[in-house]
Amino acid sequence: MAKLRPIWVLAAGAAVVTTAMVTTRGGSSEAGAVAQAAPMAISGAPLASTGGTTQAAPAQHGATAAEAVTVAAPPAVEVATGALIGDASLAGQIDLDRIERTGDHYEVALPDGRRAILTLDPDIQTAAEKTLTRAKAPMGAIAVVATDGRVLALAGRRTEDHKGGKNGTMDWHLAVGAWAPAASIFKIVSSAALVEAGVAPDAKVCFHGGLRSVTESNLVDAKNDSRCEDLSFAVAFSQNAIIAKLAHKYLEPKTLGDVAQKMGFAGPLPSFALRGDAGAIELPSDNGVEFAKTAAGFTGTTLSATGGALLANEIATGGQAVTPRIVDAIVDGGRRVEVTGAAPRRALRADVAQQVGKMMEETCARGTAAKAFHGRRDELPGGVKVAGKTGTLARAQPFFMEYSWFVGYAPAEKPTVSIAVVLGNAESWWMKGHQAARMVLGSALAKHETVAERGGGGGSKKQR
Repeated sequence: MAKLRPIWVLAAGAAVVTTAMVTTRGGSSEAGAVAQAAPMAISGAPLASTGGTTQAAPAQHGATAAEAVTVAAPPAVEVATGALIGDASLAGQIDLDRIERTGDHYEVALPDGRRAILTLDPDIQTAAEKTLTRAKAPMGAIAVVATDGRVLALAGRRTEDHKGGKNGTMDWHLAVGAWAPAASIFKIVSSAALVEAGVAPDAKVCFHGGLRSVTESNLVDAKNDSRCEDLSFAVAFSQNAIIAKLAHKYLEPKTLGDVAQKMGFAGPLPSFALRGDAGAIELPSDNGVEFAKTAAGFTGTTLSATGGALLANEIATGGQAVTPRIVDAIVDGGRRVEVTGAAPRRALRADVAQQVGKMMEETCARGTAAKAFHGRRDELPGGVKVAGKTGTLARAQPFFMEYSWFVGYAPAEKPTVSIAVVLGNAESWWMKGHQAARMVLGSALAKHETVAERGGGGGSKKQR
């Protein structure tokens, strides 16, 4: 029987309550289904529900539906002592398909005859593009951002064949579009909200199941709760039942939505020259199993690679949200105008970011990314520790795609770079997100001392 259910839609910093028709069977929603609002043109890719399976829709830019969220225009760029604060005034003028390498940097011609010196690091950018080529995924994107907001690499790749392969096209737009479900990357937001709510990372939680699904029985204490672990374990090993149970007990949809909003998870990316979307989130208004699924990363969220890198960056910087920029300077004849970063804003308390960061370190030391970052060091400088979070989620429609994520930062003790990798793999895949991230971080960390001064290998065989 169909019924109306209110849901929260969070985008562009606004929470909107609406109602949606949800088809239920036997009094509960079908597994994998997500409550949907009337189509809304928001600056993150909406989720489309097809046959009980949620799929990521292509990123949409600008309002196209009848009901839209209005986003205020970005403030005018400030000019101070001959320098530009941020590069938002160049929005729409930077075409990365026309960049030229000049010595140790990239430049791009502006429409008015000036030239923009880009923040992209040629070595890291090349490593990102080569890694995507080796991954052979039907769709993939990588973003690397310095802790001060400079974009060091921005790469995307797609193939015409839904099964992927060696023939592909580079498309940087995939790195600034929220075309993939966020999957367990959203656990970063959920764990931050739980820590803010007073949940200690080492407090034990008894649970059962949660490997590939979340059900109502996972939300309450039960006789078959055969194992007890903590929030840190849940983040490191992506244990869904623990996250779901804690979210049901300690959070409300508005609480989680507020934290996602503070962290800039949904809506447009912070104003910079390339524009783009951070992500989108839809939260049920009631604290039930659908809310628990969203908190665990099963439904209701999308994320872009750049949005993922900025999310990791907030943890790396102790809770500070930076505005990305891709322009270092503007050259007009013999005159050079430097572009500096805008002041960051506080997104999380420093102690909250620190606790989440420690859990992300566990992911790479003993959790789901341990084989890439602890067991193998071929691409990384010796002894470097990485903090991160993996995410994996499959969608069957319109064709099978398994989204493999890694977002993180390094060095864990004194971060200089943050990274996000998302690979939309076919059933046969060559590489996972954390493996790709290790390869790119090797190039980034080899130069991390240089990066700090400026302000701020092996592949996998085809597997099944």
